[in-house]
Amino acid sequence: MRIANRKRFMFSCIFFTLILLLFGKNQMFYSRYSAVRGQAVVEAAKGKDGFSKVKQNNSRYTIILDAGHGGIDKGTSYGNMYEKNLTLKIVKYEQEYLQNKGYNVVLTRDSDVLVPLKEIGNRVNAANGNVFVSVHVNSISDPNFNGITTLYYDPKGYQSDERTKLAKILENESVKSDDWYNRGIKKQNIAILRYSKIPCALVECGFITNKSDRDKLSKDNVLRNLAENICDGIIKYINNRE
Repeated sequence: MRIANRKRFMFSCIFFTLILLLFGKNQMFYSRYSAVRGQAVVEAAKGKDGFSKVKQNNSRYTIILDAGHGGIDKGTSYGNMYEKNLTLKIVKYEQEYLQNKGYNVVLTRDSDVLVPLKEIGNRVNAANGNVFVSVHVNSISDPNFNGITTLYYDPKGYQSDERTKLAKILENESVKSDDWYNRGIKKQNIAILRYSKIPCALVECGFITNKSDRDKLSKDNVLRNLAENICDGIIKYINNRE
């Protein structure tokens, strides 16, 4: 009987120890959950490096993207290379990149159609977004001109600081890869920037009339890199505002 009692006592100790350990882990989980509750965390996945990688819920942010020209308006061109096709491809890459990070993305066009400038402004303002970025390709008679330029404009002055900040960030991020020349930012009275009521900028993605830029624009991997770099600029701008 004493041996049986000792066995029962040992079993009870082990059982309650396991219960305490399990309860403690649950309490730890609950504490960690409570700590992040209310923050924008939707998933934590363990990466190959063993660290927890957290993906934030960015759907509270709406980013509006505009692919310049479209439809009967081909924009600038060189041979069978048309601005309207290049800008749409870049914007589609941007949409994919941002949506994968949880952002809400609105396109002013998602196919080969022409949207009037005033209508673009209406769509931008109706979307109640946080940032608006229009993508274009540049051209000039002098084939030596190359590089990326970011344009900004604020007709009323109340967003001048924000729009300048956005343009600077976009310009610096867009030239990160593929040896793009940084032409800086420029204030220019452009209709779609004038119509927009939110922080906005227009990125001129190289000169189609320059051989070096044109070669880059002909490569899908370069267009994807450019799109993702622009998106990184958008994200950096949003994060800096918080």
